[in-house]
Amino acid sequence: MGAQESVLQMEERQAADPDGKWLVGSLTPKSESAKINAVGFGFNDSLQQDPASARVFAHSLASGAFKDEFVVQLKGVADVQFWQGVRCRSDFEHLHEELGREHGGEIIQPLPNRAAEYFKMQPVVWSVYMRESSVGLEDWLNQVIDAGFGRAGSFKRFLSNQATQGPTGIHGWDSASHMILSLPMLDDVINFLEEPLDVAHLCELSSKTILENGKLFCPTQWERMYAERWPAFHEAQCHMSEVTHMKTDWKSVYRHTCSGKYEALLEVYDREKKLGFAMSCMLAKVSWDANINCYITSYVSASQVLPEKIPYHEGYRLRFCRPSVREELKPELMPPLAPEVYGYRVLHDVPDLKVGQGLELQWKMQQGSPFGWWFGTVESVVRDPNSTKAIVTMTFDHFPATSRWRRLQITVGDGATRPCAIGGWHGGVRAVSPSEKKEWAKFFPKEPVIF
Repeated sequence: MGAQESVLQMEERQAADPDGKWLVGSLTPKSESAKINAVGFGFNDSLQQDPASARVFAHSLASGAFKDEFVVQLKGVADVQFWQGVRCRSDFEHLHEELGREHGGEIIQPLPNRAAEYFKMQPVVWSVYMRESSVGLEDWLNQVIDAGFGRAGSFKRFLSNQATQGPTGIHGWDSASHMILSLPMLDDVINFLEEPLDVAHLCELSSKTILENGKLFCPTQWERMYAERWPAFHEAQCHMSEVTHMKTDWKSVYRHTCSGKYEALLEVYDREKKLGFAMSCMLAKVSWDANINCYITSYVSASQVLPEKIPYHEGYRLRFCRPSVREELKPELMPPLAPEVYGYRVLHDVPDLKVGQGLELQWKMQQGSPFGWWFGTVESVVRDPNSTKAIVTMTFDHFPATSRWRRLQITVGDGATRPCAIGGWHGGVRAVSPSEKKEWAKFFPKEPVIF
């Protein structure tokens, strides 16, 4: 009998209008029994009508976005056999306030307490909190119905305001398994499974439904997983998608990255971990080798350089072109659409520099190589009142005070490439934000660099 009642409840839930509208009239199963191979479920026409009641479940898509949304199911309320909709915690609070105003003489039970600072919970704790909240809200809603408020105007307004279902954010933790376990009544069905074949039948029957429901969040899930595994690749791909106005298929990009077919133009801190490249960030074509769990880094250079294999745990050494210079350098323009990659282009503008501020200088040793970014500190700035140019004196603190590499005076602001007093050539400069300066500090040598 218990099995028959659970299946009947499931049939009613599936037949309910998903938009949360009123469903007038009796619900009858389409067939007397549903049989899969040797498994059959029968329906007893003599089952008695259940009294008015409510059930509340945590919404299957609410956990990833940390939304306190719940699936509400009502049976036999206000002469309506079945109703289902999605409501958030604030809807319950609004109903409580309206009931209090409409029935001032009546005693309205308070809502179960909301946990303090619930938005700071870990995902697992949040899931438990949602389940406990759904139990408390279900008890409260049944008390409201038992008290005779099911026909109240405020209660009908509570039912008519359907919550909208939106996609989950990239910081969510939803997955297909979480969604399946959050489906209403699925735990009741699983309790009756005793054999592996029963589980196989359940998976076969529910797979299409899960696939359709999964379309709501699967693209976001693929992007979240991609961003967590390859953050620099993700930032590069997001920029390309933005400038080309083309939507990214993250599942396809994930597959291509794993197979080594995806390549991005990135900047690499601490090239080959050589002292000569200390406190620099160099341009490279980067792909992923899943066989060795490494980034394959091919530096763009006038000289022939063997690729560097960067282990996955050193992925923090990779970055994409900084947002402050993307509009001017246009990293998306590459051959054959452009004569060269963006590392050869010179910055024209002089940022608002202050003494002691961090900055990155475009500098290269070989004429035919692209510029790398070299970190230094502003010592002084003298602007030319008659032009856009400025004379900037900067220091490289990872060199000792006696080193000829310690201090450099450069002219910037006109987009020209000029010879450097310390050798090589320089382009423009970009200001470094406080957070970027902290990032550079991770690569500061433990001892002064001496050549």
